[in-house]
Amino acid sequence: METIKLIQPAPVVRDEDGMFQHPDMPDFDEGDEEKCKAWVADQGLQVKMVELEYHSDQTISDRYFEAGDSDCSYWEPDRPEGHGWFCLAIHDTDNGPVCWWARREVTP
Repeated sequence: METIKLIQPAPVVRDEDGMFQHPDMPDFDEGDEEKCKAWVADQGLQVKMVELEYHSDQTISDRYFEAGDSDCSYWEPDRPEGHGWFCLAIHDTDNGPVCWWARREVTP
């Protein structure tokens, strides 16, 4: 039986546009939703998505959408309440940047 390497929190080093992907997270392509869900389940993670569009400070959201470019490096995504959350990814979507927060739900 294959042993699953459980992802652990890692430093968030964002690129020039403010994007980030955890170094141990697989690359998922558009349409890989089922593969991504299976990976999250195998990892025993709870995942919450936070959207820049709904940031608690409306001026941050306005700044991004009025600028018309892909830079969101000034956005600090709201961390969900509770302990153990770490950043999996910050990436752009059709509706603007989102942050995926994760924490260990159960040990697989």
